[in-house]
Amino acid sequence: MNKKAIALITSAVMLLTGVSCAKKGGTSARSERKKDSATQTSTTAVTEEETTQMATEHISPVETVSASLGSQITADRTIGRAQGSNTIKFPLADLIEDGDRVNSFTFTIYSGNGGDIGEYKGGCGISVDADCAAATNEGWYQSPDFTAPTQGSYGEITWNVPEELKDHIHAAGEVLFGYWWGNCDSIRIENVICSFERKREVPVDGMGIAKAEKSVEYSAADNKIKVPLDFIPAGTVPEVVTFSVRSSGPFGKYTGAFGISSSAGEYMSGDTAVFTESSELELTWFVPDAAKGYMAENNELVLGYWWSRQPSVELDTVSVKYSLGTGDYPKPRSVQDTTVATEPATKDGGFRSAKEIVSQIKIGWNLGNTLESYDTGSTGLQTETGWGNPKTTGDIVKSVKAAGFNAIRIPVTWSEHTTGDSISKAWLDRVQEVVDYAYREGLFVVLNMHHDDYIWFRPQQSEYESISSRYTKIWSQICERFADYDDRLIFEGMNEPRTVGSAMEWMGGTHEEREVLNKYIRDFVDTVRGTGGKNAERTLIVTSYAASADSIALNEVSVPGGGNIVFSVHYYAPWSFAEGKQTVFDNNSRTELDGKFDELKRKFIDKGIPVLIDEFGCVHGADEETRCAYYTYYISSAKARGIKCFVWDNSKMSGDSSFGIFNRNGMTWDGNILAAIMEGAR
Repeated sequence: MNKKAIALITSAVMLLTGVSCAKKGGTSARSERKKDSATQTSTTAVTEEETTQMATEHISPVETVSASLGSQITADRTIGRAQGSNTIKFPLADLIEDGDRVNSFTFTIYSGNGGDIGEYKGGCGISVDADCAAATNEGWYQSPDFTAPTQGSYGEITWNVPEELKDHIHAAGEVLFGYWWGNCDSIRIENVICSFERKREVPVDGMGIAKAEKSVEYSAADNKIKVPLDFIPAGTVPEVVTFSVRSSGPFGKYTGAFGISSSAGEYMSGDTAVFTESSELELTWFVPDAAKGYMAENNELVLGYWWSRQPSVELDTVSVKYSLGTGDYPKPRSVQDTTVATEPATKDGGFRSAKEIVSQIKIGWNLGNTLESYDTGSTGLQTETGWGNPKTTGDIVKSVKAAGFNAIRIPVTWSEHTTGDSISKAWLDRVQEVVDYAYREGLFVVLNMHHDDYIWFRPQQSEYESISSRYTKIWSQICERFADYDDRLIFEGMNEPRTVGSAMEWMGGTHEEREVLNKYIRDFVDTVRGTGGKNAERTLIVTSYAASADSIALNEVSVPGGGNIVFSVHYYAPWSFAEGKQTVFDNNSRTELDGKFDELKRKFIDKGIPVLIDEFGCVHGADEETRCAYYTYYISSAKARGIKCFVWDNSKMSGDSSFGIFNRNGMTWDGNILAAIMEGAR
């Protein structure tokens, strides 16, 4: 143990010994009980062996921990002063978690042209829940207009959140910043800082304190302080870490980050930012499960120092509240694994990487409202035409290829074509026949499990075991049928996995649902890879809760390592335009799209994970010229960030849900929309 470490070791050492002894004999209590439940279904009696094993299970004492925190995101977004382009929204999920109590937001701004901003005049707004009596509109609070001084071409605009809102703000919402007046035609928002209170019930088996006495300059090439995590018992995990830092003068604003470094790699949190005129500061980090997954060998705590008024900072002490943990933490993903490139596919079987395949997709098309149709009143192969489209033919797919698309997504609902967990041979034959139409045209093909997520697939922990069993059996059969197909066939594990009818169905889900979804993602990847052969290298697509692009869903999705994994979302945006209620595609609309594409690039592509938007589009609401502008801008803006898109086409040319661009009954395309799509993909 480090001589400078002061270890406050509790009875956790004894508990660790007890747990270790219990596991020495072989099978854990959990697996033993699972075996019993499978073989002794006629009785609920608990055996003496089970009782002994259950007694060794440790439940950590729970402690309430509260702290004042600050988070920061880099926005780098410009808004104008003119009506229609003078507001911007930021997702709260990048700044807070559910349960946090927001105090204020600070927006750091710069003049768009380098001139003097003068006095700022604007306003802020924030999403609130339906029970908020102070809401100015349903689900929204808009502040009164206010003014603030600036410092020439720079300003820090702070909005103190009214007390009556604080219990009604959730991470699934957004915060708005508006610019009504100033000397400049435009301003650039550099950063958004959120100050908030966090109170959590945390498992705590003990606490360790280490004297660090290390310093670092923010201008240094390596501006991180690392402290060996050898002052807590082996096998435990950090739950809450407090870094005590000081400097030679007032910090003003401290900006940095927290992390864990080990033999498994390095995890770094998002930026923390705290405003203070003190020269001493305590920075608290509630360690997320994703960081705990990095606990391995040679563990170190990391404190990053990005900026303050002071050139250097000294880390005095580090205190850690720790627990025995659960061991069930996300496995660190390796960017190297994800981006390993292989030789292009050949007749002899060499597979391209997921990154190469996405780069070679020009633009994709969805065979919508066809093989995924369900509850049609028909059975067997007749369900294909149950939602009004004709039976898919080779000529239909040839027309898709001739129109300029080089990828096709084939949505399939499987559950109406199963007996128990066995897929009908006739249905598998028909799906394979349609896949072969696309293969003969040289298209990339995405094959998925579609409206099963509406019928039976739910991300609920209480149903996980039974649903996982059925899910993996279905995918095993799909893998077996298509085992010999080359890398142009891509498997997509789920469509929009969610709990249908729940309050959070289209708002990113709950934390528990997102955790269960990550388990299904792992099941999907393991099942496909486990079938071996070409499936061991096949590109696979995983998605977020409900395929949502909401930040709260993006932040908690766990993309497995091992390579050849693509992340996808469905992004019908701006939604009011996509569904036809708004008929103007303006600068605010473009800003919304650009912001989301930037977020997807930052959170996935920049970390080595390719991204597809495999559903998007708009109904026949706005005039054709406006819809053409939408398609061209959407596709080209996404492509500029390395994101490729698949147009949703249900062949419906008018009325509700009229996302059609190809009338398959008449074999005719909407020529102007098609030209706009191809212009965006050019």
